[in-house]
Amino acid sequence: MASVTLSSATRRVLRFLRLTKPKKTPIERQVDHLKKFVSYKASSAPPPVETMDLSRLRITWVIPDFMPGAGGHMTIFRIASHLEQFGHQITFLVQNPSIHNTSEAAAETINRHFQPFSGSVQLFSETTPKAEGDALIATDRFTCYPVEAMGGFTRKFYFVQDYESNFYPAGAEALLTEATYHFDFDCLCAGNWLHKRMSEEFGRWSMSWPLAYDASVYNLGMGEIPRTSNRIALYARYVTSRRAVELAFMALEILRGRNLDFEVDFFGWPLGKLSVPYPYRDLGILSASELADVYRQATIGVVFSATNHSLVNKEMMACGLPVVDLDLNTVRSIFPADSMAFAKPTPEGIADEIERLLTSPVERQTMAERALNYVQEFSWEKSARMIEAAIRQRVSAAAEGVK
Repeated sequence: MASVTLSSATRRVLRFLRLTKPKKTPIERQVDHLKKFVSYKASSAPPPVETMDLSRLRITWVIPDFMPGAGGHMTIFRIASHLEQFGHQITFLVQNPSIHNTSEAAAETINRHFQPFSGSVQLFSETTPKAEGDALIATDRFTCYPVEAMGGFTRKFYFVQDYESNFYPAGAEALLTEATYHFDFDCLCAGNWLHKRMSEEFGRWSMSWPLAYDASVYNLGMGEIPRTSNRIALYARYVTSRRAVELAFMALEILRGRNLDFEVDFFGWPLGKLSVPYPYRDLGILSASELADVYRQATIGVVFSATNHSLVNKEMMACGLPVVDLDLNTVRSIFPADSMAFAKPTPEGIADEIERLLTSPVERQTMAERALNYVQEFSWEKSARMIEAAIRQRVSAAAEGVK
């Protein structure tokens, strides 16, 4: 058979065609993005129950990639570090890594910027991880999908820190998120509001553990710096919509219209140069010790969450700072009525509560003392012990065939 010789022009055309594959449309790219997180083939490896030791459980956490300063990851790493100190074997699987290129780099970030950890860290993307152990823990909506697909574990858990369906408008992402609450996972919930939703609305086995604070950082301090009489510490992470920062800005404008004298320390995210009718400091993202200093100098703290409550509330309270939060069931179900000021979630309602506290030093002091007394019962070690007990209970039941 005679050979076919292609001209140089033909070869250039073919090479061009190979290099210019049709670009995908925006909808195709969005579908591909979601598939990357939710499409995992089921692994049928049987759980190794015969080797289970309740004093040294093999616990694997599946987490999204992370950067220093991530609050949700800090809580995960705190609990995992305590579980490791209690004697359990901890592994982290990082899903779809976009920040860390190697397992070693991820482990270094955990130890340098979060919590001490000596266990294993592994990265994975599209393929269902091959792992086995006693407990497998999903930590957000997308990590639920590989956890659902993975075999080889006695029991699966969902470490629920917020109601993530509310993070998204009605549509594909919200529906894919809510679907995870129907997976056969036991839910380890940050607070009673989430616990009740998971158990009553979705029929999951669920328990509640409290968000805590680091008492070595968040405390009354030595008293060298006097507390001011008109300074507001305001959590201004506006890039997270559930923080409802816009309501706080509108409330502050109303307060200036009432001729109230105040200054604001904005923290949580850099804001840039603002055109506002009151003095302010744009503190951006601060370290824990820097935050504690701000809380010890401010007059009141303002922190909102339209979904599950923030742990910033308790950190402020531990520093003797009276707090204003939104009057929502997510907050009311956690905090005693006399431990903070609950503001109607409107600009006027928020302005009213801030004004009431700024102009009432006796009430501020009383509220701060009650809040400080309330938070004394919390610690990360206590919360970790509650989570450890729940994992032991459910893993042991699963090993015995009890649902």
